[in-house]
Amino acid sequence: MLAAVLHGKRRGTGFAGKQLTLGAQDGAEDVLTATVFERLAYLPDSLLAGFLDELLGLDESVGAIDDLQLWPSWFLSGQRVEPDVVLYGSERTLLVEAKRYDDGLQQYAKQLARELVAGMQDGEIQRPVLLTVGGLQDYGDATSQLLSEQIDAELVESSIEYELVCRSWHQVYLALHAVVNVADADWQPGLQRLLGDIAATYEWHGLRTQAHRWLAKLTPLGINSDRYPINGLKAVPESQVTTLRFSPRPLSALTAPGIASTTFPIKSWSF
Repeated sequence: MLAAVLHGKRRGTGFAGKQLTLGAQDGAEDVLTATVFERLAYLPDSLLAGFLDELLGLDESVGAIDDLQLWPSWFLSGQRVEPDVVLYGSERTLLVEAKRYDDGLQQYAKQLARELVAGMQDGEIQRPVLLTVGGLQDYGDATSQLLSEQIDAELVESSIEYELVCRSWHQVYLALHAVVNVADADWQPGLQRLLGDIAATYEWHGLRTQAHRWLAKLTPLGINSDRYPINGLKAVPESQVTTLRFSPRPLSALTAPGIASTTFPIKSWSF
């Protein structure tokens, strides 16, 4: 379906007659989430485990993934609760809440806390890792700590131990790219196609795939000359170049121009 939509073959997809401006359409984050995580589910077990280790950086991994569900329906006090993705690991459960943008405030502590409580009360999850993807203005430790404190405030009546990890869509792509690049050569053709699909989805949604490049880390160009020839002009030997002369006197040392009047006559015209 992704290829059909991207190439304008939208009949039967639900996008017929619509422009692909996802930022202005409802459900954009659901399309993005499904496209990315469905493809992650097709990774070989070892690569999926490597991707999660690269992305999450946990001291204790989630283990082998036994199942992956998109939008499972749980209930809390008679109300439906739907996390975006749940990955059931042999050691821990990864609970994913994804938002549309990488640079906006869209993650809400109350929603995240409800997903944790609903999952734990029905025994759906064990030793949960809560992963937020997108929906924050930055992804540093301070932001993660603040969100964790807000979730804890919502969980004041529930004793739930969890680990919070905040990542951007950009970081998700970079983690996958890093794992794919070191995979076995025999797997590379298929993995590159999978990575290309996700890159195309990111482009469609206006998300970044390239790593940040800092000026301090750029490779020097190795320019070894500071003189550039100009076509059509004859080079003049340095011995014949006239040295420009100038006075190094500052403005304060210049002679006053001797203006004797600060008013200027206005010419009167008569017709």
